[in-house]
Amino acid sequence: MIGWSLSNRSLTMRVVVKVVIVLATIEVVFLAEKLTGILEQVLGSGGDVVAALSILVLTAPEIFDFALALACVIGGYFAFVAAREEREMVALSAAGVSPALPLRVALVLGVCAFGASLGVSGFIDPLAKNLTRSVVFTLKSDLLFRRITEPSEGTLIETIRGKTFAALSDTSMSPPHESLFVHQPGEDGSWRVTQAGKWRLDGPDAEGNYSLGLGRVIAYDFVRVSPEDRVGGILRGGRGANLFSLGDPQLKDVPVLPRVKVENVSVPVSLTNILHHAARTTVAREWTFLEALDPASARTQAGQDAREIAGERFARAIAAFLAPLLALLACAFASGGLAGYFAMPLACAGLLALDVGLRALLGGIAGAQPLAMAAMGVAIGLALALALTLAIGLRSAALLRPVSERA
Repeated sequence: MIGWSLSNRSLTMRVVVKVVIVLATIEVVFLAEKLTGILEQVLGSGGDVVAALSILVLTAPEIFDFALALACVIGGYFAFVAAREEREMVALSAAGVSPALPLRVALVLGVCAFGASLGVSGFIDPLAKNLTRSVVFTLKSDLLFRRITEPSEGTLIETIRGKTFAALSDTSMSPPHESLFVHQPGEDGSWRVTQAGKWRLDGPDAEGNYSLGLGRVIAYDFVRVSPEDRVGGILRGGRGANLFSLGDPQLKDVPVLPRVKVENVSVPVSLTNILHHAARTTVAREWTFLEALDPASARTQAGQDAREIAGERFARAIAAFLAPLLALLACAFASGGLAGYFAMPLACAGLLALDVGLRALLGGIAGAQPLAMAAMGVAIGLALALALTLAIGLRSAALLRPVSERA
């Protein structure tokens, strides 16, 4: 029993090390490809390198489930082949260790991969996506309020629910000249333009709301002029003649702009009116696996979509469970000649085909019957594991015989 434990530990560690190396390589390549986009998003929202690195870390679970399954095939294959070529399999067999040891190691690794895949994709990844969205939302809101409250050179234009705000600032003057223009569309083609000579943003209060204080406010109301009012060619297409060149008889045909002038106005501002932060329950990919399986999830469209995503995540966990067995089977068929070159690529192709097929099947079933999806997934996984085990058993002798027949 002690001999089996030592041999099992040696072979298991060999396989785990290879799998971890391949998994880390895939994750690094994925994160390197994402880094540029994350930096542009974070720095464009007023964040710093620390915020970008935190989002980069939160992005890592996104590809973990697929990377783990692929790493189990590639890393497991090279580990089993190395153990065979270094005569470790032969030595263990000569010491009385059961020839089924590689199969046991593959099954144990498959069970661990299944749990890790479902745990990360079904629980950690949804929460990480929600946290990432919250971080980006906080960065954007801080940037927006900072641009409103802090004077800067140039013009800031923001459109908030149909109202366009244009903040003009000229810091070259002393004191700085600042003004705020607000364009607000009305009914029947009318609109209002509001000009403020100064403004400030107070808050937030306990509920996260702000108050926008406007000073020296002048509001102009514009209305659409009917065709019969366009007499004398003064309002041709809205581009009348220069008012200074008009005589008294013509000036009476120019509509007067109603003007309202006040000293101070306080406008309540809620963050949700500027930036929309959707609740986690409305984003399907942020539902955990157990939340998606809840019968109450069928009441909303987001819940229905979350069920399908949960089915796809469960399918990928099953693929991770079968991946070490595929690696061991590829090792059993890897021999001299072309088989040695194509065994591992064919195993990866088989994993990809299995992943696509299972995700389509279980994702479709999960939308209507999530419990039936789980039962069918378990049945398919066990059936395929049994088939792979039988195939490996037929080629067990090849696992002990090195390709190079050295003494």
